[in-house]
Amino acid sequence: MWITNNTTVRAGTYELNWNIGLGAIWIYALEKSINADIEVVGDNFLDNTYNAIMLVSDFPVKDLYSITNVHFKDIKVDGTGTSVVSARTAGSASFENVQARNVGAVGVNNCGSFHFTPAGSEFSLTDLGGNTGGGTTGPWLAPWELPNTITCNDRPPVVPPPPPSPW
Repeated sequence: MWITNNTTVRAGTYELNWNIGLGAIWIYALEKSINADIEVVGDNFLDNTYNAIMLVSDFPVKDLYSITNVHFKDIKVDGTGTSVVSARTAGSASFENVQARNVGAVGVNNCGSFHFTPAGSEFSLTDLGGNTGGGTTGPWLAPWELPNTITCNDRPPVVPPPPPSPW
């Protein structure tokens, strides 16, 4: 499945039932695991209220379902109220040439499936190179976050991003 050349503006809303901020794009494992070569290529996520990218499974099924084989390439993220990526599931994703700026919180909110094991999160991120930018906390995809450091802050303070500007 390919998701290509889309632009979202001011997406990534607040979910009242879950009491968390969502992503402008989210991949959601509700009824089964997702392992289907998902390619997200050439998309722009602008002025996100919360996260740009969210990978999630519903809490009651978090130990049953995972999300794997997802690839993000040639993505631009300009402004997030919180993180570039929020992972709330087990699984993995790769990132290549993802440019991010004006990130409001840590670049990756990696909660995995909320077991917080000594081995790290149950969600792994792979850096395929070319990932640049970030915010006040440093690079959005910092080496210390890879492959699966737990960086879970379920409700970080929201920092309103500045309006998008030319790259």
